[in-house]
Order: sequence, then structure tokens, then C-alpha cells
Amino acid sequence: MNEYIFYTSEGYTKPPRQDMDVDNCQVLGRAFGDNEIIAKNNLFKDNPWIEDCGYNPNKIVTLQIVN
Repeated sequence: MNEYIFYTSEGYTKPPRQDMDVDNCQVLGRAFGDNEIIAKNNLFKDNPWIEDCGYNPNKIVTLQIVN
């Protein structure tokens, strides 16, 4: 089974100086699957907060982790 990491450039984060927003990529999680599609389905199943927060599944980037 393969491992994948998922990230997006949607949203922003708050730095220690709270008066600023930082545009950057955010790692949403890692998941296992026989392929990218199965792993992404597992990611959403195990992390319902991703959809609850409004992240667009079509804008999520997937990379296979190779050991």
C-alpha cells in the first residue's frame, strides 16, 4: 500500500504577530491507499474537518511519499 501527503494553497495561517495573515500551503494530512484516489477517499473519511472547513477537493494537491 502507498502513502500520500495532501496539501492545498487555499486559506491562510496566522503568524505569532496576529495582525497579519500569511498566504502559504497547508498540509491537510497523510493517507494510505493502493492509489491516489483511494488514499484521498481515506483522507476525507478519516478527517471530516477538511470538508467541514470548506476546502475544495479539486484544489488539493497529492504527492506520493517514497521511502
